[in-house]
Amino acid sequence: MKYIYGLVLLCLWIPQSFAIWLDTQGKVTNLITYSGPETVLVQLSNTGAPVEGCSDKSTFVISAGISAEARARMYSMLLAARESGRVITVSYSDVGGCEPWGASPNVYRKIVRLR
Repeated sequence: MKYIYGLVLLCLWIPQSFAIWLDTQGKVTNLITYSGPETVLVQLSNTGAPVEGCSDKSTFVISAGISAEARARMYSMLLAARESGRVITVSYSDVGGCEPWGASPNVYRKIVRLR
């Protein structure tokens, strides 16, 4: 029984690291698409918080790693926000969550949610 208590105390004592989502609000200033990579680059009027490990501090990305349908929904929402001048909220992870670009493994902050 004391081993169970010891294990519980050990688990509570070990520092834990959990990623959280950061939100950045702004107007869409630029949407960039390419014929090759299946990613969409997004720039807002507010660059948001930098993410450790992501080399680009001003651009977000709709990742090629999500389904084509999810990318299309996100792109549609961003395009509508840009054309209407509406402020949109982009959510991204504060730890990791970087999208590779070419030979560089960690470049853009991946968008995980739009509101």
